[in-house]
Amino acid sequence: MKVFDLHSDLFTDIAYRRKNGETNVFDRIHYPKLKCGYVDSVICVFWVEPVFRNNPLARFEELYRYVMEDLHESLHVNVCVSTEDMVDSNETKKINVFLGLEGLSFMERWGKSDFHENIESAFPELHAKDFRHAIYAWNETNFLASGTGSYNEGIHKGLTEHGKEVTRLANAKNWIVDASHTDDKSFWDLYHTSDQPIIASHSNARALCPQNRNLTNEQIKAIANGGGIIGLNAYFEFIDERNPTVDRFIDHAVYIAELVGSEYVAFGFDFVDFLDNHEVGASFEGTTVGLETVEQVPELLVKMEKRGFSKKELTGISYDNAFNFLSRQLKG
Repeated sequence: MKVFDLHSDLFTDIAYRRKNGETNVFDRIHYPKLKCGYVDSVICVFWVEPVFRNNPLARFEELYRYVMEDLHESLHVNVCVSTEDMVDSNETKKINVFLGLEGLSFMERWGKSDFHENIESAFPELHAKDFRHAIYAWNETNFLASGTGSYNEGIHKGLTEHGKEVTRLANAKNWIVDASHTDDKSFWDLYHTSDQPIIASHSNARALCPQNRNLTNEQIKAIANGGGIIGLNAYFEFIDERNPTVDRFIDHAVYIAELVGSEYVAFGFDFVDFLDNHEVGASFEGTTVGLETVEQVPELLVKMEKRGFSKKELTGISYDNAFNFLSRQLKG
């Protein structure tokens, strides 16, 4: 069975290792683990870590340079801008990688005279660099949107006019507009502003785990009714406050599938085991027992089948649902 992971931060690990003089990081470190986890395709994001918040553009440019150098060296990466570019990972020994953005604060300092000019300049340049996905904010409030757990939440709530401008540009270029990390106000502003489906690439059900990063029933239904998709997150904080386990992760899959249908459920694992040794300015203490790393995904699939998911439903959740969404969204 193939797996499509809608969210990975492995680019952060690549950048730190490249800065320390390592080469071929994807091929040496990540490719064997992804293959062990049946991963065929993945959206990998460029995320400016909290420790670099004072100069996000410089960090984004550094991340991009290190990561692209590594991907160009790789024998096992196939960078894609649509599903037409994808290859079979088993036949080619390549992983399909889509370039994403987790937080757009860096765009505020693109170098032009005002926010509007920065957006008008940055967006086509990013598109030309093969980006096709965007989350507007991480745990901050920026000039576009407000994020959950915002450290500067007093600025505003919701999408700004500049956030709406970015949404129109993203829609025009058929980008994937991602609501994970946005707070409730920004979520609904994004939902009502976008004329195309939105996704939540790595979010769970708030009804089972009352964390603001998770989705309410109304949000889950809105994404599904709009033709979007929800990627289940394996990070312990978003699974259960007291007992985060692989079985509790499956509870989220069952809950969302029963609420809107399994065809709107996918994986967005958000594994962070490879960030333990890097000073990113945030703590990732804690684990989801039985689902700590990507290598455990095959065991997860076995457990999901035992919990009652059919082969067809499992194939959809693990791969087809994400592939079908990207096929519709990324139009050439």
